[in-house]
Amino acid sequence: MTMQNLQMTGRVWKFGDNVLNDGHITSLEALKAGNYEAKTLAPYCMTGLDPDFPKKAAAGDLIVAGKNFGKGQNHITGPLAIKGLGLGVITQSMTRPFFRQSVVAGLMMIPFVAGITQFVEQGDVLRVDFRTGLIVNQTQHTEMRAQPLPDLMLEFLLAGGEREWLAQHLASLAA
Repeated sequence: MTMQNLQMTGRVWKFGDNVLNDGHITSLEALKAGNYEAKTLAPYCMTGLDPDFPKKAAAGDLIVAGKNFGKGQNHITGPLAIKGLGLGVITQSMTRPFFRQSVVAGLMMIPFVAGITQFVEQGDVLRVDFRTGLIVNQTQHTEMRAQPLPDLMLEFLLAGGEREWLAQHLASLAA
């Protein structure tokens, strides 16, 4: 992905309101293990709501959720688990701590999209342009626009997260 082509096309995995960060998005076992590697957390992604989710979801797919996504404790493991599977996220709303941790983790997302859960059904195919906020439901032949993240946050996501963005920018200053 480049800044000009921040797009993802994939199947919708639809979840409701009040999805917990700990226990739903990632397992409590993974959290207690103190693991902070996205690929190692991926097998635990969404298993609190669907134990087979990591086996069914494919890179490029999109989690679409209602209000209060990432509710609960402020841990980065949830965003990392989603990122580890190569998924994007579109929510009606997410908690402020989960939003911050998602930016830090480099999770591709559009976090505050009114009406998104009415716009899609489980299994629909979406094409999402994270730069412009255009969301095209290819299954239902409809589209909607959402407010995309500011360019600086998109740079964090493209870099792979806050740490990677800082490393790139500090390296360019040292050169």
